[in-house]
Amino acid sequence: MMLLHKLQALDTRVPDLDSLKAHLQVAVELEMTTLPPYLCALYSIPDGTNVEAAGLIRSVMMEEMLHIILAANVLNAIGGSPVLAKKGVAPEYPTVLPQSDGAFSISLQPFSRAAIADFMRVELPTPAGIQPKAEGYDTIGQFYEAIKDALVRLHKAKKIRFDHHPERQVDPADYYNGHGKVIQVTDLESALKAISEIMDQGEGTTKSIYVKGMSKDDLGYHLAHYYRFWEINAGRRFKAGDTTASGPTGNLLPVDWNATANMISNPQSGWFAPGDPRRDMMDSCNAMWKEMLRALEDGLNGKKDRLVRAVPFMLELKKRAKSLMNVPSGIAGTMLGPSFEWPGE
Repeated sequence: MMLLHKLQALDTRVPDLDSLKAHLQVAVELEMTTLPPYLCALYSIPDGTNVEAAGLIRSVMMEEMLHIILAANVLNAIGGSPVLAKKGVAPEYPTVLPQSDGAFSISLQPFSRAAIADFMRVELPTPAGIQPKAEGYDTIGQFYEAIKDALVRLHKAKKIRFDHHPERQVDPADYYNGHGKVIQVTDLESALKAISEIMDQGEGTTKSIYVKGMSKDDLGYHLAHYYRFWEINAGRRFKAGDTTASGPTGNLLPVDWNATANMISNPQSGWFAPGDPRRDMMDSCNAMWKEMLRALEDGLNGKKDRLVRAVPFMLELKKRAKSLMNVPSGIAGTMLGPSFEWPGE
């Protein structure tokens, strides 16, 4: 207990502009880290099965793409340059969330109770009264609260401006996916709105499931990610009036946990020698992942037409990933899957 108090007493604030740029780059990496696990779960669901669950996972994945853009908009506004397509920046699995306390790791695995439990842990809401932490955070909310604190504090001290790289600001006309809002960052208010959008979509709040005035579609896509995964785990929808204590008490959400590819967890291309057809397929999938990240990085650094290219790259990535899930791994009757490794230059 004494050690815990000492850790909580440490100053975990973001001290200056350079540190804020670095932490916003970490935010880009953090959001990028969630994509491959969510994609593996989504791609492992056979077409026509687990339709509602697949729709919920897909909606979360699309919003994680939006979160990358929002974090990049803030980073660009204060003079930084987002990086995605680089070895050591693109995640490799299993991994921990960047700059977290490392208390849990996230893996590439097929749709399963274990995968959904991991996703709920990633999106876990921050309990009230927990201090912001830029490093060694337990929840993503702690990390983003530290960024919000830095934005306000450094702006008040006239240490940051929000007028850098206006040509790089992504707006709804450049990227629209129907989930959430693309916010252009031009001042402190819009920067805080962008970060709040990330937080509200992800972990939501521990106090209530629904926010007054919140719009939602039939699948409940506007619930925070944590609660969407909770619905899948429980096999039931949340309804108005539900709380974190009651859990979801709405309509049934049919889930067939057996309707999933038998993908081996955390596959590695290095398991197979160069020239092995399985290695070739994995390398091909990884190459498409690389191209998608390059298109996103270019788009976030001013070449906005490249954002559109990321869409066909993702569709091709899905095709190659699902093909891998039909290839025996040679290990205990399992199938291969995408490894999301950074391919050699």
